[in-house]
Amino acid sequence: MNNLKIRWIGQSGYILSDDDTIIYIDPYLSDCVNRVAGRERMVPAPVSARDIKADAFICTHNHLDHVDVDLIEEMNTDGIDFYAPTDCKETLENLGVKGYNAFDMGSTVKIGNFEVEAVYADHTVPAIGVVVKHSGNTLYFTSDTLYNEKLAKVKCDILFICINGKLGNMNVDEAIKITKMISPKTAVPNHYDMFESNSEDPRKFKVENSFVMEHNKEYEVKYGCLI
Repeated sequence: MNNLKIRWIGQSGYILSDDDTIIYIDPYLSDCVNRVAGRERMVPAPVSARDIKADAFICTHNHLDHVDVDLIEEMNTDGIDFYAPTDCKETLENLGVKGYNAFDMGSTVKIGNFEVEAVYADHTVPAIGVVVKHSGNTLYFTSDTLYNEKLAKVKCDILFICINGKLGNMNVDEAIKITKMISPKTAVPNHYDMFESNSEDPRKFKVENSFVMEHNKEYEVKYGCLI
């Protein structure tokens, strides 16, 4: 069986991979938010546009730190399938993406050995969360969302949850409430490290099963844990 591996590349961005398939979720790897809104990135991009090798990109909503327009414009998108809400379609196609696939709430897709589903999110623009199943593990990425008890309907082994409490996202205390409702084996905070004006201290995310990932470190996923 192919081993599932994951890297956190900052903000809500992750790289999921096994021996056959590479999936990027919400990669923010340029500095386009600084160019557009004057918010400089706090951590260096761990991957350059020219070095990206992927089978699929999943973008959860049409904000620059999730649909990275400078990155996508610079990289070679040939052969990469893009999955994103319909609200992102025009943006992606204007960037020259030919492999766009509508991925709204309730959509499912099989990408290699990965089963991926778009689930509910409550954000400032049309948005989704992402559930990924692979090798007996269920991973739930809330991406950007306000607090809503509907989020707790998703059951998972590993939860990746936003904590920054600004610009349409739940705060730490709200993230803790949702985490306790879901009761995953492992809970990972995110969306706190990229912009000084929109950050949070992950040490405040105090739940018994919390796990703070190191930036750009590769972990193996086994039995609902990161090792």
